[in-house]
Amino acid sequence: MYPSTLPAEADPSTMNGSSVAEPPDFQAVTAAAAAAARALSLEQDEWSVGECGFLEPEVQRTMRSGSAAEDITQYPMHGWVDVTKEFHDACAELQPGELAQDMLFGLFEAMSAIEIMDPKMDVGMGFDKQDLPPPSFEAAIATGAIKLDDLTPSELIGIYDALFSCLVSWLEGNSMDQVLFTCLYLHAPAQIKDKALRVFCTAVRNLIVVIKNIIAVAAVNEEEDFQLYGNSALLAAEKAQPASVYSSLKDVEDELIRKCKKLTSTEDWMAVVHRLRFMRHLFQVIYHVEQMASNDTVDDKVDIYKILLVASEMLPGIRNTLDRGTQPEKGSEAPNPMGFSPRIHDRSQPPAFPRSIKIRDRPASYQFLEEMISRFKYACKVTKYKDYYSALNFFIEYSKKSGQCILSRSVLQSLFSANMRMAHGKLPMKQFLRHSVQIFNSPPVLNAKHPVAADPKVQQHLENFFRYCFNMNTFTQFIRICGFNRARQRDKLARLIENFDTIQVDAARLDSMMNQLANERAMEGNEPMATALKHSTHFSTWVLYNCFRAMLIFLMSGFELELYAVHEFLYIYWYPYEFLIGFLVSALTRTENILLAQEEYAEHQSKIQSGGGGAAKNRKAAKPKKNKKTQRPYRAEIVFYHAVLSLCGGMYKAMGALTKDGRVRLPLSKFDNEEIRYNRRFLPFATLTSPPPVSYAEFKNIREHMMRPSVEDLYTYAAKHFDQARNVLESIQNPDQEMLDLLQIARTNFVVMNVLARGHQKEVKRQPEFDFSKHSYFPIIKLK
Repeated sequence: MYPSTLPAEADPSTMNGSSVAEPPDFQAVTAAAAAAARALSLEQDEWSVGECGFLEPEVQRTMRSGSAAEDITQYPMHGWVDVTKEFHDACAELQPGELAQDMLFGLFEAMSAIEIMDPKMDVGMGFDKQDLPPPSFEAAIATGAIKLDDLTPSELIGIYDALFSCLVSWLEGNSMDQVLFTCLYLHAPAQIKDKALRVFCTAVRNLIVVIKNIIAVAAVNEEEDFQLYGNSALLAAEKAQPASVYSSLKDVEDELIRKCKKLTSTEDWMAVVHRLRFMRHLFQVIYHVEQMASNDTVDDKVDIYKILLVASEMLPGIRNTLDRGTQPEKGSEAPNPMGFSPRIHDRSQPPAFPRSIKIRDRPASYQFLEEMISRFKYACKVTKYKDYYSALNFFIEYSKKSGQCILSRSVLQSLFSANMRMAHGKLPMKQFLRHSVQIFNSPPVLNAKHPVAADPKVQQHLENFFRYCFNMNTFTQFIRICGFNRARQRDKLARLIENFDTIQVDAARLDSMMNQLANERAMEGNEPMATALKHSTHFSTWVLYNCFRAMLIFLMSGFELELYAVHEFLYIYWYPYEFLIGFLVSALTRTENILLAQEEYAEHQSKIQSGGGGAAKNRKAAKPKKNKKTQRPYRAEIVFYHAVLSLCGGMYKAMGALTKDGRVRLPLSKFDNEEIRYNRRFLPFATLTSPPPVSYAEFKNIREHMMRPSVEDLYTYAAKHFDQARNVLESIQNPDQEMLDLLQIARTNFVVMNVLARGHQKEVKRQPEFDFSKHSYFPIIKLK
């Protein structure tokens, strides 16, 4: 907070030598301190007290740009006075978070002052007087700080476990130099004489290169996710040869196993073997993924899953032998007593680079690796989804469950499509989208058996549409966005939604052309051709459905990221309830009706072609009967959206009732403008043609109409919505965990709304608590 008035300039004649009267307030303290320094200075051209005090921003800009900025060199360089007491007295009046602004001490200088002498940011503050300079690899060898040969099993286990901890810390977003390359052995693995350690360190070096390639090609990382670049000079010191790592690890394992056969006590050496074997399987999986990303093949995916199963089975045994290795020293930043120098790269980092790194402990690191392998196995399931609809659903679900690990997200992208031009490594993306539309709602013009399949004019229109969809990169970018972290997804979805508008126009134009061609064929008397061309907005429905999905994810992700204030919940839940979810259900219902009509038409055509033959007729009639089970492929999703619709309606009416009841804290009007907030929240939707944007004035009219009933009636309406959601969710067979959580939310909120409708705590106007712990989008309303 900056005072709006300038402090009065103190008169040096009123100062009685060395004593300074205690001022009554902050400005007087600073004025007195500046006056004391001015009175004892031998220079005649000093700053005035007004210039040293608090200045208005406009005054500061004028002084910085004018001739006053040139007088900085004339600031007195001697005659200093100790103003420590006055400084502390002045600071005592500042609240936490407040800064004092001076012409020579603005926000930039304040941030720099905070960093100086902070051990987390200032490299010179991490050492005490007994600390020695961080050693290099050669210095460590010369002083005997590390061993290159004849390492004991305990020492090997300790180094292996520490390197796995450093690897996990790197994958969590820390700098490669500050975690992995604090291990001196990684600086020159070729100089290590112990073969077990040399091969393991070589594997880690090559694993770094392979992981970097996967993440770079997938391109779903942000700066907060992963430090892609590190000390490239260290990586280039020895040429990476990933293809030879697997055989080298296998040879060392075999040698140690033969050695164990000659020993009486083999537990420690077998613990070493298990870690080498786990590294071999882990490296093999990641290397295969990297090769698939570069070669666009899918032949190795089954083998990858089998290797992951073997690796996951080994981890429990490794975790049981953690105590057999050397352990980190208490109070030390090094993850292992030998072979690590945590501060070796402090002097080589940029000035603003993070200084304080906390490497994961060993049990937590192996827990991370176990979870990462489980995520890899889950990612392998993407190969089963051969169309855009199911693949997108899988990516959205994967992002919710496994979106915290950058390597897992990158592996999924590589397994599906490394460059977003080939789906599953072999199908061009344009063909993949064409095939996906055919599976989604089966337009007649995409059926090869229909008479229009060979029509050049129709095929040209289709080719232009799918080429446009591919070149716009909207659908492929939707899948790629699901690979980013949850916070970045929202920003990218806002830009993606705007791109759907042009594709919607193109899809509507294509549907119109198909209908026009059908009418022309009908007028020519070509009834079979006209029937084959007729369809009901197939391409528009497909585009609109995906647009609605992106809009719903964008809007509801604000709850997950805690972006919305409580008083904003009303119109955030209102939009899906009144518009968005209804559009989604309508699109899916229309698609199901189209598929059902086409099945009936195909059954009719098969009866006509059967010609009334007995046996043949019976066989033809059996096929439609078999297809009856799949004529409602989107029924489960429609039912789920009906439950979500009722939950949004319940929250919308509940927020209206709580607001009218005075239980929701509203911001003061002079500090808030609801129209600006509303427009900002729905800004990405403003450019869309369908659904049309809803203005703030329309929302106000709808809200006013909703708020007309009494508070008790509004609570009752909200309870009915939650009861509807409960009934829908209870009718779902084999519900997953998300549905069970939503069911609990619906039941609890139903009870709370009924309690409030009966006048509970009517005289106490306290804002309830909104607990999002069960579900990211829908809270449990708790009365305090």
